[in-house]
Amino acid sequence: MERISSDHTPEPRPPKRRKPVRREPDYYQPQDLYREDMDRFSGRRRSAPQRGGQKKRRSVGVWFKESWKSMVEVLFNRRLAFDKPLVIIVLLLLFVGLMMMYSASYAYAFHENHDSIFYIRKQLVFAFVGLLCMFGVSTISPDQYKGNVTLILMGICYFLLALVLALPRIEHVHRWINLGFTTFQPSEIAKFAAILWCATYISDHYKEINVTSYPDLETKARVNRSKVRKWFYSMGQSFMTGVLPFLIWLGPMLVLIVIEPHLSCTVLMVLIIGTMMFVGGTNKGFFTILIALAVLAGYLVIYTDIVPYGSKRIKVWQDPFYDKLGDGWQNIQSLYAISSGGLFGVGIGNSKQKYLYIAEPQNDFVFAVICEEVGLIGAMLVVAMFVFFVWRGFSVSLANPNRFCKLVGIGITAQIGFQMLLNICVVTNMVPNTGISLPFFSYGGTSLMMLLLEIGVLLAISRTSPNKII
Repeated sequence: MERISSDHTPEPRPPKRRKPVRREPDYYQPQDLYREDMDRFSGRRRSAPQRGGQKKRRSVGVWFKESWKSMVEVLFNRRLAFDKPLVIIVLLLLFVGLMMMYSASYAYAFHENHDSIFYIRKQLVFAFVGLLCMFGVSTISPDQYKGNVTLILMGICYFLLALVLALPRIEHVHRWINLGFTTFQPSEIAKFAAILWCATYISDHYKEINVTSYPDLETKARVNRSKVRKWFYSMGQSFMTGVLPFLIWLGPMLVLIVIEPHLSCTVLMVLIIGTMMFVGGTNKGFFTILIALAVLAGYLVIYTDIVPYGSKRIKVWQDPFYDKLGDGWQNIQSLYAISSGGLFGVGIGNSKQKYLYIAEPQNDFVFAVICEEVGLIGAMLVVAMFVFFVWRGFSVSLANPNRFCKLVGIGITAQIGFQMLLNICVVTNMVPNTGISLPFFSYGGTSLMMLLLEIGVLLAISRTSPNKII
């Protein structure tokens, strides 16, 4: 037998392959869970490709079944639970809103349509569909709205806003598209599209908006020699990055809404866009200029022929009895209803002003009926519910580390908060009558469905937040 020398080293054995042990991480990232769940929801698979490089085709029925199953799994996933206080306050507002809308509308519905449940029946259908949309949208990662989805939605909005101007007038204005079974208001989609575009642009250009940059060191040294020169340079750069893109992309949209005319929606969108610009870091000096321009634009709209009813509404606002049987009638009857309610109200269903004194009490002036039936205490409870919703919406938005999600949540919450505030100010004659609805309470299918859809996005933001919500 041949003897092996001592200097011979044997060949190393290959390492023993151990079966990997799957361990649960100490913490989870909701975004990763969302990615996995949404891969299943959209039908994508990350498995190895099959032989021949061809994927197995599935029928539409199988795809729909798997998609629905995945959506339900995400909806009831405990690790991705949405914010419960936010859901509770939304459902409470919806329930109270439907109840008060029915109480305010049945007399007018019977007079106009010989059916006292005409409006509440349609509103219940819209509420049911809206709730399905809300919980369905809450299973979609908010990041998917960024980019192409926003651009497509902006294009659809511009098309619909131009189309509504070419269609026949409904109630003397170009605000609605008649679909036969219902009417559709494009300006409701425009609010959501503007929020998504603002969030997309600010999140992509946050550094350019907030930090003054210089092309070279020589320019920086020359600008910093004088405080005045530095201020003008920073203002110019802030205008190019923090103001001009908003004017280019959203300015024509506001012009189309003014032409309808829909002044209340224009004011609301200006407040929403201004809030998102302020949060995004636009130079504060521009807000003084923008406020001055807004005041000038408001003056031109009200006191010129751009909006024919504007100047008369200002006179009626200053003195409702200036035209007590005409344009001042609604304001006077609204104040009568509020004063008749007293501290505790006359009881739900016992309002007298809704019997054809207030025109269409189920719409913009439903808060006056609320004040009459439940009094000051009940009206303050309604306002408190809205305040709690706004606080919770901002808390959910600020807890999310994703800047895009944070800005979208702030925009949606600001929209509902401003809309509630403007409606109450109109009903109490604190501002001129602009015809703005009260969220959750006023009748309107497009408004309610879009509102619940946006809240679904807010719930999705709460799902993807790994931080603790206060």
